[in-house]
Amino acid sequence: MLEVNRAERRRQAKVERQQVPRSQAGSSLQVSLASIKERLQQADSPVEVQEFIAVLVSQGLPLVAREELNVYAAQYHETRAALQDESKMAAVAPLVTNAHAWADAMIDRSPERDRRACRAGCAFCCYLPTVLVTAAEAVHLADWLRRHCSLDELSTIRHRLFERLKAKSASSSSSPTKQPLPCALLQDNRCVAYSARPLKCRGWNSMNHEICEQAYGHGQTTRQIPADAYAFTMGNAVLNGLGDGAAHAGCDGGSYDLSFALARVLDMPDAVQRWRNGERLFAEQ
Repeated sequence: MLEVNRAERRRQAKVERQQVPRSQAGSSLQVSLASIKERLQQADSPVEVQEFIAVLVSQGLPLVAREELNVYAAQYHETRAALQDESKMAAVAPLVTNAHAWADAMIDRSPERDRRACRAGCAFCCYLPTVLVTAAEAVHLADWLRRHCSLDELSTIRHRLFERLKAKSASSSSSPTKQPLPCALLQDNRCVAYSARPLKCRGWNSMNHEICEQAYGHGQTTRQIPADAYAFTMGNAVLNGLGDGAAHAGCDGGSYDLSFALARVLDMPDAVQRWRNGERLFAEQ
């Protein structure tokens, strides 16, 4: 099914280049995001998705939003189809890795790609107090860590997760702001689970190293960090498609704090199956 959906993506790109019949064009864009997503979710084929998006473009939808909706729809339908396939009841790893690959491919198409300041060993944004992760990504990441890390490494990660959650709880109950702690997956300024990192991490790409250092490092700044907007948008489109598709297939499609979610399922060997069965593993957040 995943291979079929990848073929459908190629078909989407082909249909996108076709001209929209003018008889379908309206005078102005008068629909809400919720109704747009509903129509995309109800589409029976990539052709129907493209025809609907093309009408929105003719009514004033920005071209960049067209690509965002294309990405969302493709991920939504792939996720829902994969999770409803009874022959692949525990196939969460290929679902998430394909979503990550889809996001990477779109992020890599950004016109700002060569101007990004992010480099290996630069980890200022890994000090953010909160990073959201979908439930599917959380159970997949925990499973990935159990398969790729030693017992000592897992113990270190658990300790770091505990320290981050304790520091976050303390900062919310007292006024003094302590120096933020790094992500529990950060080791020597590199992510130990880089290939399995969440969509939010993949989509965030800074355009200015110095401002990042001021914001996340030892300094302080109130300046907005210039980021690759296209990459951020595409990462979120895949994330939303993954979450909505999972929810409509009967699984938890919510997004949660990475530290909380990972701490919850890292010691839960059956987390993947429990999530696939529709259990809300993070309901107490």
